[in-house]
Parts: sequence; structure tokens; C-alpha cells
Amino acid sequence: MGIFSQELPPIQNYSPVDYGAQNQNWSLSQSDDKYVYAANNGGLLEFNGINWNLYPSPNGSTLRSVKAFMGLVYTGCYMEFGFWKRNSYGELFYNSISNKLPVELLEDEEFWNIVTLDNYILFQSLERIYVYNVSDNSVKVIETRTSRAKIFNINGTIYFHSIVNGLFKIENGEKVLVSNHYLLKKFVVAGIFSVNNRTILVTEKGDFYFLENEDLVPWHNPLKEQSNAVNVYSSIQLADGSIALGTISHGIYLISKKGDVITNIDQENGLNNNTVLSILEDVEHNLWLALDNGISIINIDSPFNEYIDRNGKLGVVYASAVFKDYFYLGTNQGLFYKRINSKGDFELISGTEGQVWLLKKFDDVLFCGHNNGTYAVSQE
Repeated sequence: MGIFSQELPPIQNYSPVDYGAQNQNWSLSQSDDKYVYAANNGGLLEFNGINWNLYPSPNGSTLRSVKAFMGLVYTGCYMEFGFWKRNSYGELFYNSISNKLPVELLEDEEFWNIVTLDNYILFQSLERIYVYNVSDNSVKVIETRTSRAKIFNINGTIYFHSIVNGLFKIENGEKVLVSNHYLLKKFVVAGIFSVNNRTILVTEKGDFYFLENEDLVPWHNPLKEQSNAVNVYSSIQLADGSIALGTISHGIYLISKKGDVITNIDQENGLNNNTVLSILEDVEHNLWLALDNGISIINIDSPFNEYIDRNGKLGVVYASAVFKDYFYLGTNQGLFYKRINSKGDFELISGTEGQVWLLKKFDDVLFCGHNNGTYAVSQE
């Protein structure tokens, strides 16, 4: 008998009812004062750690991107981008950058991504990158036709991908081709990271490649060992060098620097939703997930893990013990066990069906107090 779950870090979920806005959240950012901002279908969400506040979108459209930087909150939406500034009453007011551009916006342009580099803010649509200089308020436009607006700041180098032309970087305000490898014209690049001073790409299909000059060299592929149906949408490299990948229908995967899957967390084991549109690591190393329905926060640095019996197969737990490489749970359904640190399921020890009241170690023997009597647990 198996229990389909595992020990996971604590997860806090916020539903649209909790934060008072619409279901979809497209982007997340944290300010220097530790406020968290979410680009929501209904506008800009602000969370101070206790209360949520919603600022309606400047033109009523869905906010697609948000970035808190140097005391301001930059956002992008349909045919509009700019920044929010706090007044003396603590309220945010919007200031448009896009209505002061030297060129007109393209028809139906939406701004899906915002990245900062030194004193520059880069706003990305599917057709262009607008480079805003915060020092003199000037804007430079770079033509960058893409199929999915993803832009990456890797150790001070800005990369973007075009499935038509390949991988580019921006140097001195100009786009420079990095590689036009055939794979870059076949799959969308969903993430770029630096691991052991090597640049690694991950595609939307979950394939990993080292970028070596203009060539792509396959890396150990941990996701394919889990599922061939993984579709990566969002990604981030965490402070400890590990990688978090948000997917369309499988929740989030945490990948170690060695390329191993640390864990997979989805709706079945705790998230509000399986579609992860954006990921934020806050200053306390919690992972915030912008979901297709709500927001979830994973406390990955917690010294405790939780085991949630969502199907009720374990029953009510009355006793627990760690003994000789195994973890035991005594419940009103019987005595269950699993190997410590394994990702396997708890299994029922045959013959122990019924109420377990006590687990106690005496003289290198584990005893089980059961409603049928007292048992000595054997690991043979």
C-alpha cells in the first residue's frame, strides 16, 4: 500500500479572494523595503507582509510585467509602460514613459518583461526592447522580433532569443548575434543561467545545453527523467546556484547545480495551481510563484518539512520514530514506514492494521504499542 506524497517545505497559498484581484499573475518583484509586487490581470498588486493592495492598471488592461528598482515600481501592459511612485501619503501613482517616446508604439504591442542593468530599464515586447536611461530619461529602441518575450541578465550581459534568427546579446545598445545554432531555431529558450562559470540554456521542452562559443552541447537532462511532457514557461537561478523552473502543467521543479531534480512541487502536493507564470526569490529566500490562479509561497529554507496526507490514507498520526535508517508513523490505520530522505511513499506494515498509540526505543529495539498488544518492529 503506497501513500502518494512526500515531505515538502511549508507552502503558503493566496487565492484571488485573499488578495482581492483577478486570478492570473504574470510577474513578481520585491522592493528594497521588502514589499512584494505582482502584475495581475486586474492591475498592480502590492503586499506589505500583512495586507494586499490593488492599484488598477493605467489603461485598464492586464499588467504583464513588474520590476521594483531604486524606489520605483516599473510595469508594462498593453500599449503602455512606465513607473509607479509613492506620494507623501504612501500611495502609488503612475507615470507613463511610453507616452513620451521618440517613436510610436507598434500596433497591439504588449510589454511582457522588464530587466534592469546598471542605470537602464529594459522593457520587452514581442517586437522590440526599449532601453530607458533613468539618468537622463532617454529611450533607445532595439528591434527584436521574438515568439516569446524572454530577456535575461546573466552576470551583466543581456541575452534574448529569436526563434527565427537565434540567440543575441546587447552590447553598447546594439544587438549582437551569439549563436544561430539550428536548435535555437527549433525551440524557445526559457532560461539562461551560469553554472560553474559556464552558460547553460534550457528550452521550453526542458532540454539543457551548454553554450560553448556558437555551439550547443547537451547537459545532463534531469527533467526528461521525470516526464517527457514538461513545458517550461518561467525560470530563475537561486542565490545558492540551484535552478527553479516553472512549467505549464507540472508546477515547479528545483534543479541542483549538478543537474539533479531536488523536488517537484505541484497542485497535488500543495500549490494553488500547476501553471507557474513567474518566479521570485525574496531576500529571505522564499520562492514566490505567480500562478494562473493565485500566488503560492514556498519556504525552501525552512528547517522543517511537511508531509500532507491529502488522500487520507495515513489517517490520524499518534506516534512517530526514526529508527535505523527508517521513519515510522503510528496512526489510527496502522504502522507505516519509509526510508529516511527517500522520495518513496509510506508503506503499511502488514499485520499492523488498527490503532497505534506509541512508538518507543528500548535497548536497540523499536516497540509499537498497538490496540492488539505490543509489537517489536523487525527490519529484516
